[in-house]
Amino acid sequence: MNDSRYFALVVPLSPTAQKMAQDKRTSLSVRQTVWSLAAEHLKPLLGKNCDSFYPAAVPYGAPIRLPFGVALGCAESEHFLMCYQHARKLQEEEIEARSQAIRSMGKRIGQFYPDDETTLTVTAFRSSDPKLLEHLEVARRFFSNDITAAAGLYYLGYDSNYITEQQEQRLLSGLGAYALCVAELQLKEVRS
Repeated sequence: MNDSRYFALVVPLSPTAQKMAQDKRTSLSVRQTVWSLAAEHLKPLLGKNCDSFYPAAVPYGAPIRLPFGVALGCAESEHFLMCYQHARKLQEEEIEARSQAIRSMGKRIGQFYPDDETTLTVTAFRSSDPKLLEHLEVARRFFSNDITAAAGLYYLGYDSNYITEQQEQRLLSGLGAYALCVAELQLKEVRS
């Protein structure tokens, strides 16, 4: 049985799209365009991370309905923020779990205290461990902005899996210039 997982993309809107998003008569057209753009960027996930994807009807299990899985920052800032916070939290949890898995594969050699505020831990890893290599490869892909390694959140305006604090502040203080598209992924079945 397939399990579903959500994947959110933050999409910058052109000034024209921002105006159209504010008008109920043209906002559906903006949503369709955002979904098309998001779907195009999600295609590399097919066959690698998932079997299929589609617009999230009820993103993150929240009792909201978003046509095409798209929350327009100017019209639905509360839905945008709710979905963004869910995606951000899940991404942080995924990164922490992967980091913990990598750290657990090492053997602590020693710990040093160069000064009162600094602790230096030396850890040894078996470089031939296939599980370690797999985790390191995913981390490398994530930090090189490969969307197939993203932990459920991608920023199209930056072509990145992550953004700086300043970039995030800019995004959150100017929600009207963005849409958030949430896709539901049908994850690949694990064959026994």
